[in-house]
Amino acid sequence: MGKRRKGREIVLQASYASLISGASLDETLKDQLSRRESADETGEFAEDLMGKIQIHRADLKGKLNELLSQSNWHPDRVGVLEKVILTMGLAELLHSREVPVKVVINEALELTRRYCDEGGVKFVNGVLDQAAQRIYPDGISGPESSATQDAPTQDAPTQDAPTQDAPTDEEPS
Repeated sequence: MGKRRKGREIVLQASYASLISGASLDETLKDQLSRRESADETGEFAEDLMGKIQIHRADLKGKLNELLSQSNWHPDRVGVLEKVILTMGLAELLHSREVPVKVVINEALELTRRYCDEGGVKFVNGVLDQAAQRIYPDGISGPESSATQDAPTQDAPTQDAPTQDAPTDEEPS
């Protein structure tokens, strides 16, 4: 498992533990990190992502609720794990613009496949795709974008083109 994917999984588990136990996100993240023998890069990535979620919590919750409402979903009907995964994805789309959009969505889908039911995969994909279209209204660069697409604006930074395989943060074996 790649270092960033493992970091995302740690953030998911720590966020869920915090919601269930009432402990702070800092406490549950430290607990999750202490339970694993992870590379320093994994811990740093998890701490960075969790920090972004904490700093932007109110904004992320508002944006998620807006996206859900526009998808005809009441936030109370969405499962806890799906909400956590969507929040993580939104945090990366908005505040980790160095990570390609396709990677953010693919990694969220991998977490959903692992921890939620199959219906959750389509749901998470739809919501994050809608979010990406709003965040990057001029589109993202890649094989599916127009060759004549204007240069991205400051709000829509250039993304690295994905490979033919589904993009991930996995490290080569």
